Amino acid sequence: MGKFEGILICSDLDDTLLTTDKKVSDENIQSIEYFKSEGGLFTFATGRVPIGAEIMLEHITPNAPMVCFNGGAVYDFNLRKTLWSRSLDKNAVQAVEYINKMFDFVGIEICTETKIYFSKTNKIVKEHQAAENLPDNPLDYHYVSDDWKKVLFMSESEQIPLIRKAISDSPFADKYTFVQSSPWYYELLPKNSNKGEGLIKLASLLNIDQSMTIGIGDNENDLMLVKMAGKGIAVANAIEELRIAADYVTSADNNSSAIAEVIAAIESGYIKL
Repeated sequence: MGKFEGILICSDLDDTLLTTDKKVSDENIQSIEYFKSEGGLFTFATGRVPIGAEIMLEHITPNAPMVCFNGGAVYDFNLRKTLWSRSLDKNAVQAVEYINKMFDFVGIEICTETKIYFSKTNKIVKEHQAAENLPDNPLDYHYVSDDWKKVLFMSESEQIPLIRKAISDSPFADKYTFVQSSPWYYELLPKNSNKGEGLIKLASLLNIDQSMTIGIGDNENDLMLVKMAGKGIAVANAIEELRIAADYVTSADNNSSAIAEVIAAIESGYIKL
């Protein structure tokens, strides 16, 4: 039996596993491969959709299904199949209309199981599309008939607080989950969707006890991942709220192999499961 047998690590991607320039350090790659070779299960817990996460396979190949859509689904890369998912109800269009009418500057992306629709484009939307090499797919959100998995409201970082405030004062605040996933993205998700719930569902599918799970992240959308994992880890560059909630804060940030530090701490017994 490998020394990491029965342990599941779910790591956020952007600003956790990935460096600022969207790469994975050699030290992280080597440590993750070692972790897997000794029986450990490693995967992503990301806000990305499967098509957006697949670009990461150039760097790391998970050996467990991925938590995606910020906890709204579990996707198996090997089977190219969604194992479990939640969808927004049909009334979510009203929340999108509300924000769209209130803010001319907001960009809007609608994410379904297999596609991202660019319903309203701005500078941030164009940058997102280019960064993840997403195919051009413009369509007014009123005409996106596939089940919606999530919606991204996208703007300059200084405008996000305006969107947050508008949502908190709206009749939609308690009907859905809203979370900030980057300085430029505010997301609309099905009620009670979060990475922590996704981790628990994944662990159940894999017959892994919750106490043997590790969730690693940096931002607001990683908070429940860190809180609900057997051991919650914040990387050094994480927001303060996440650092407070975590069982362990790495000395390394996303640009200096934080994941390798976590794996070494498990092996040494500093992080006990």
